Amino acid sequence: MKKNIFSCTIVITCLFLSACSMGENVQTEEEKRQIEFFQPKTNAIEFFDYIIEEFESEYPDIEVNQVNVPGGMEVLKTRIAHGDVPDIFITYPIEQDYVIRANKGYLLDITHEEFMGNIDATIQNRYLIDGKMYGVALSQNAVGVIYNKDIFEELELDVPKTWDQFIETLKKIEVEGKQPVLMANKDLERISVFNLSLIANEFDSSYWETLNNNHIDLKEDQRWIELSNKMLEFLDFAQEDSFSTEGIDVNKAFVNGEGVMSVIGVWEIPNLEKIDVNFNYGIFPFPATNDPERNKVLGGVDGGFAISADTKYPEEAKKFLEFLVKKENAQKFSDYEGNISAVQGVNMNNAEVSLLAEYMIQGKSVNWPNHYWIGGTAAEQDFRKHSQRFFFDRDIEAYLERLELMFENYRQQQ
Repeated sequence: MKKNIFSCTIVITCLFLSACSMGENVQTEEEKRQIEFFQPKTNAIEFFDYIIEEFESEYPDIEVNQVNVPGGMEVLKTRIAHGDVPDIFITYPIEQDYVIRANKGYLLDITHEEFMGNIDATIQNRYLIDGKMYGVALSQNAVGVIYNKDIFEELELDVPKTWDQFIETLKKIEVEGKQPVLMANKDLERISVFNLSLIANEFDSSYWETLNNNHIDLKEDQRWIELSNKMLEFLDFAQEDSFSTEGIDVNKAFVNGEGVMSVIGVWEIPNLEKIDVNFNYGIFPFPATNDPERNKVLGGVDGGFAISADTKYPEEAKKFLEFLVKKENAQKFSDYEGNISAVQGVNMNNAEVSLLAEYMIQGKSVNWPNHYWIGGTAAEQDFRKHSQRFFFDRDIEAYLERLELMFENYRQQQ
């Protein structure tokens, strides 16, 4: 009987100690400060998972939850409108969404944070609003023409530097029985990359400022008509099933040698290299005009982040941003994605992106036109839909009329 009592005592003691241990674990979990990191870049999910793990090793009391969902920018806009604001989220300087959110007090002022000194001032200053900054730049994107170097060598093709040379190169490839360019015209995320390169090289920020405040008849503007004709001229060289093709399908076909060129940004490099790490590609600036000195690379802040003014853990959120923009971490991100870092001292180690990086560093770049538009990401989404419809129906007048109405609608919403 005594033995049984002794056994019971041991069991009860073990259960008590186990319960205490479980309680300590629960308490530890509760003490962890959780912050949500909302970012829409599907190509960078793996990198941010890695960097979050590194951060949490250094700060075990902070837990960072990465959130990446389809249609991220629209989801973010809806969440903010409903008061469900992530602790840290993507934000682009200049863009109307950023300006409105800053002016309405949704964003935390990080102007005087020490880590802001890590960023190239010419890039970081784009976030200035009335002397304050509510976002930090980590990386820049750049759009170019990615091409299959093996096929270029096989056909003895030179890299084109003007629009006419570009079209002539496409024709030569077609004559040789190869697919000149691959496009994912079913994919709204990719639909407008090439035509925004044309538009950005024609119209500067002052044009968009005028358009945001006044009606401009696009249908009668010879520049818009010429650009629209260029879009159609380029589309003639896309594959027949481009309107039923998604971005991932284009990437696979491109890497497999089923097409010679693709107009896309450096952000797509990791996705191509995942398919074939030995894919022999090059990138050249999109030759939007017939004057090589006028041709500029389309790009802007790509990895830029803001903190919610209502976050429960502002100091922890700042620590994570500080960690992201450390030189060694920014270097890892640039090496992973091929982006042009906004962090001082980071090297461009991808030789194929070097030419685009040089253009950006030398000021031979143009910002995304949609960043200047009233309506922000909503206007950008509308533009993509109008562009997709135009690529399909090829009606220039109807396209420009739809764009006029789009800009007019957003003007009236001011």
